[in-house]
Formats: sequence, C-alpha cells, structure tokens
Amino acid sequence: MAEARLAVAFQFQVTDEGEILVHLDRRILKDFVRSAVRVINRKLFKSRNAFIQSVFPATSIAFFVIAVLLTALQVFIPDNRITSNLSHIPRIDKMNLVMRTAAVTIVGTVALFLVWSFFLRILLRMLLSYKGWMWSPHGKLSLPVTLWMGACKMIIGRKPKLLSLQNCLPKLPVPSVAGTMKRYLKTVRPLVDDEQYSRIEALANDFQKGIGNRLQRYIVLKSWWSSNYVTDWWEQYVYLRGRSGLMINSNYYCLDSLMYTPTNVRTARLANFITALMKFKSDIDRQYLTPRFAMGTAPLCCEQYTRTFSTTRLPKVVQDQIEHYRDARHVAVFSKGKWYALYIISGGRPLNQKELQKQLIWIESASKTDVASPGEEYLASLTAGDRSYWASVRDTYFAKGTNKHSLGLIEKSLFVVIIDDEDAEYDPENPDKLDSYAKRMLCGKNIWYDKSFCVVGFRNGKVGINAEHSWADATIISHLAEECFNWDIELGYDENGNCLGQERDDMILTPPSRLRWDIPPAAVDLINQARTLSLNRADDLDLHILKHDAYGKGFIKKCKMSPDAYIQVALQLAYFKNQSKFSLTYESSMTRLFRSGRTETVRSCTSESCAFVKAVMSKAPKEECIELMRTAVNRHTDLFRESMCGLGIDRHLFCLYVISKYLGEDSPFLQEVLSQPWKLSTSQTPYGQGTHTDVRKYPNRISAGGGFGPVADDGYGVSYIIVGEDIIFFHVSCNNSYPNTNSRKFASDLQDALQDIKCLFS
Repeated sequence: MAEARLAVAFQFQVTDEGEILVHLDRRILKDFVRSAVRVINRKLFKSRNAFIQSVFPATSIAFFVIAVLLTALQVFIPDNRITSNLSHIPRIDKMNLVMRTAAVTIVGTVALFLVWSFFLRILLRMLLSYKGWMWSPHGKLSLPVTLWMGACKMIIGRKPKLLSLQNCLPKLPVPSVAGTMKRYLKTVRPLVDDEQYSRIEALANDFQKGIGNRLQRYIVLKSWWSSNYVTDWWEQYVYLRGRSGLMINSNYYCLDSLMYTPTNVRTARLANFITALMKFKSDIDRQYLTPRFAMGTAPLCCEQYTRTFSTTRLPKVVQDQIEHYRDARHVAVFSKGKWYALYIISGGRPLNQKELQKQLIWIESASKTDVASPGEEYLASLTAGDRSYWASVRDTYFAKGTNKHSLGLIEKSLFVVIIDDEDAEYDPENPDKLDSYAKRMLCGKNIWYDKSFCVVGFRNGKVGINAEHSWADATIISHLAEECFNWDIELGYDENGNCLGQERDDMILTPPSRLRWDIPPAAVDLINQARTLSLNRADDLDLHILKHDAYGKGFIKKCKMSPDAYIQVALQLAYFKNQSKFSLTYESSMTRLFRSGRTETVRSCTSESCAFVKAVMSKAPKEECIELMRTAVNRHTDLFRESMCGLGIDRHLFCLYVISKYLGEDSPFLQEVLSQPWKLSTSQTPYGQGTHTDVRKYPNRISAGGGFGPVADDGYGVSYIIVGEDIIFFHVSCNNSYPNTNSRKFASDLQDALQDIKCLFS
C-alpha cells in the first residue's frame, strides 16, 4: 500500500528536449511520511513496553535513587566496599575523578537495579503464590490477608501496564495424584449406585498404585520448563485437534444492550463500534488497558488479550493452526453476498467514525449492484462445518491465485464485519424475537467462524459478536464487548442518527476493495454441501433466553450466599425437575491467577447439592431445606476456590491422559473418566469488567450477555449473566433432535427452581 502511494506521489516525465520534469504530490508524500512515523512510533512503544515488562516491578524511580546513592557514596565515603569492588572496570585508572565517578555510578546502578528488579519479582511471585485470601469471609479480612494485600499493592504500584505482571505470576501447581483421586471420587459418588461406585473406586486405586505416579513425574517435569503445564495441550488437543464444526460446538456469542439502541442507522452504529474496537486494540498494543485483578490485588494473566485482533484459526486436515498476523490495516466486510476489504488506516492515520461511515455507505451501495461470484455468497459455510472437510477444500481450491489472495485478506483482517439485512429485536411480550436474535448470532449463515471474532450489524442498528474459542476464553471478549458498547455511546450521534465529527480535508480515503474470486464449479458444489449441512445443524439448535427479574444478586447477598453458587444449586434443582435424575455438570472457572492460565472445571453436581434437591422434591421441612441449601452453596464455593487455586480435577486428569497416550499406556480409569458426557454445561459471563459500566446510572444499557451450544448431544448448555441487583439472564441451548430436551421447558423449570429457593428464605 505504501509503495503504491509513493509511486503515485513521485512521477517524472522526459520532454522532447531531453529534460526531466519531476512531479511531486505533496499531500500523498505527507501521508507517506505520516505512515512511516506511525510505524516508528509503534515500534518505539513496543520496545519501551518490552523493557518496562522485563524489569518490572522495579521502576525508573528506583534506578535514579540507586544512581544518587552510589554517587553520594563515592563523594562522601570514597573508600567504601561497594565502589571498591567496581574498581576493576577496564581503563578506570586512567580516568579523572569525574569520569571515574560517572563510570562507577553507571555500571553499579545498572547492576544493582537488575538485582533489585530480580529480588522484587521473586518476592512478588512468592506473595502471589499465597491463596489464603480466597478463604477469607466476605467483607472480613484477617490481619495476615490485610498485610498481604498491602505488600502486593506496594510492590505492584499504582498503574502497571497490561502485561507488566506476566513475569511475576506464579506457575500453575501440579496437584498430587492421591489428592485428585480423592476429589474425583467425591464428585462422582452422587451420580452412580453403590456397585458402580465400587467399580470406579477400584479403578482409581489401581491407577494411583500403578501408572498414575509414573505419569505424574512427567507432568511435574513439564511444569518445570513450561509456563503452564496444561494450556498448550488444552489448546492443541481440546480445540485444534477437534474435527467437528466450530458453529454451535465451539464458538459463542455476545449480545448488544437490549433496551437501548443509540441509533437505528446501521452504517453509523458500525462505524462507531469499529472506532471503539480500534481504541481497544490501541490500548492493548500500547498496554494502556488496565490489568485485571481479583479482589483488586491479585493480578490475572492477561496474555490472551494479545491475540484479540488479526487472529484466525486456519483449518488443517489433522490439527488446526492459530495464526496471529501483525500490522493488519483492514477489516473484512460481508454485504449482500459479496466480500470487501475496508482499509481503516489511510495516510498513516486511522479513519475517524465519520470517515468509516462514509466507507460503509459505499460498501452498502456497491453491494446492491455488484454481482457475486459463483460460490462467494455462501463461502463462509465452509468455516462452520467439519474442519478436515474445510481444510481439504481450502488446500485444493484456495491455495493459489486470486482465491488465495482474497481468502488471505479475510484471514489476515483485524476482524470481520457482517452487514445483516434483518432486524434484531427485544420484545418482552414476544420472547421469540430475542431467541431469534441470539440464534442468528450463534449460527448465522454468513459468519466467518474461523476469525477471532466477527461483528454483526443488523438493519435496525443492533450489533452482536460471534467469537472463536481456541485463542482465548469468553472473559476476554465479554470485556471487549462491554468496553466498546460504552465507548460507542460516548462517541455519540447527531439528530439524524449519523456519526459525529467531520471528514478531514487532508485525509485521502482508500476506497474499499472488492474481493475477487475464481471458484470452479466443483468447489461451488462443495460449498453448497457445506451450506446445507450448516443450515441443518442450525435448524436443530433449540435456544431460549430467560430474563429472570423476580429477584437477583441483591436478594441472594441478603441471604449471605455466593450468587454463583446459589445459581448453580438452582440449576441442579431445575435439571432434576426436567430430567428426574442427576447428571455430570460442568461449570467453567478460571486459572488466570497463574501464568498462561485459562480455565478449570468445577463439578457442580455434588452430594450436598443432590441432598438439597431431594429434600425440596420430597417437601422436607423448611428449616432442613435451608440448612441443606447453605451446605450445598458452601461446598460449591469451596470447589470453585480450589479450582482457581490449581486444585481442580479435570485438567490434571486430562494431562495424565495425554502423557499416557504419548507413552502408549492404556488406563481403564482415565478412559472411564474422559468418556463421561457433560449433560449440563454451564458458565457465568462476567459483568462489570469495563471501566465505564454503571448499571445503576444507566439501567437501560444492560446487556443480556451471551451463550453457547450444548456440549452433549442430549444435554443442555446454560450461560448466565448477573446484571445489577435484580436481573439474571439465562441462555439455554439444546438440540431439537433429542426429544428429552427442550430449552423453554428447562427455562420454565429453572424459573420454578429459583422461586422455590426464594420461598425458603422469605
């Protein structure tokens, strides 16, 4: 792009007399200079941030203090042990006093600063390894925890950068085999009868006494040299080796604010939202984004943020590949069956929202008259289905020429924007509209499921996000969505709903590029087959959103219980009402208190929660039910804490299984554990990560969060978000092809369960 601009800016002509006339377009040259300056500034910022991260938590103040002390030491106490040890600097004897003092100060300051940095990092890592604060009663901090928090805050400082704390985070600990066996048997007990439990217990004992400890030694060895003994294998074998389609099975979605749409002009809304996204990207690149903390003190691993933009999951025959591209300057846009590349940086400067809206209007207009190439309209269907199928088609028909170039522009884009010609609505009197909105976000026919995330802009100004799961967990995208929805509103709109601001006179807009395709008939047939399969899969999805506003977090906290644990116990009661049995339940928790941490499983179906459910269903006395409820909630809270502290069950067993496969060892116990289906898969969407979120001040801006598909074919997927004090949204998904599941019936049972529990405490 820069080379093309420079060629246009500099032209020459040879006259008949042999004179050379040089023509310079100063405006284009100025744009080229701006672009070069932008690249230099970006590299300088990157180098500066890398240096700060390498010496953190030591600061520049410490460097200057050490320099001053060393200088003073030489001036006032010339014969001291510290400076005398530095007298071996080459040629120092030939220097005068001033030069000798300066040399000793510089060398000594650098050496002592590095030692100080290393000491503080080790000290902070030791402090962050302490997890006793997680068991402190809510609102009551013991003296040791208070001192720990003060020490951490003192070392971390006031404004650390996004990635400054990465090198200070402790490594994920490896649980003992005996401890994992004990915890596993405790969680499986309520799901099986006595005979089955005895069989599983025998398998666990044989594993522990047999190959378990040998496999454990390999995991411990891996934990010494890797930043996290789980994450790379989890990404590789759970995500990238998976051959089923990404649509519904892996990707997830985030919805817009339900009761507030800042404008009904689609191009304006998308332009503002793209501007907000680029601000989020800039904050990541420059590390201005505030690191995430638990309890305001314990930092969370933030390395997942670095792959938010310009990241694509490339299909391969055996194992997919995550590719992160650098220096992308465009967004891929789909409109009316055609693909375009929208360049959002021009003349070395990013386009403002007014200029972006103009470009989007151009795309909307062009897409009405442009003719789609054969296969182009449904090309995205390939990304929805079987991964090996898509990899084969890609290697055969998109590996060279025009198709390779156009596909590369989509895959290397910052993100993808889908211009949808339908409305997305929320109507309290007609829940089907919200369900339809969510379903189009989870399994829309034009979404490019390989991209890190896609933004969908609907005709009435609503937006939504569909995100791929392998590169990061949902907490990253929910944070992005929360911040950008608020920044979008702050950017504002005029009285006609268009973007504020004006086009800059010195800005040369690069017109969006129409992507060209040369797809042969055989490939078109394969695309149509993929489309048919994806439409059938989408039709099989049953998705319903429940807005529970009878009560929320406020009431639960008055009962002195954890809102998440309370909801998990309610889900157990709802599932039993729906299926008349208990099943293995998955709740996602995080391990980001450790370096490169991602998630761990909390097995929510416990003996305590089952006892409570049985008591409620048998109409036991109220006092007994209340006591059992508190016991179940406390048990779940402890399980959640253990998983966050690296004492979960499933990631450890998963790694033991991977090692066994590497060694060619078969373990009946591990086969049994990893073959058990998660009939109820749940996850809470965090809310309040954004610095601009204020539900009390702007109650109409609440978001319903997002959701995902069911993990087991005959099971349920339930995502929930706690908004403010009085609202909880539940996203319930299942498959129509299994008659024993129904999303609306489960939502109704869940509402009854929540009401039953409330009656106990009213």
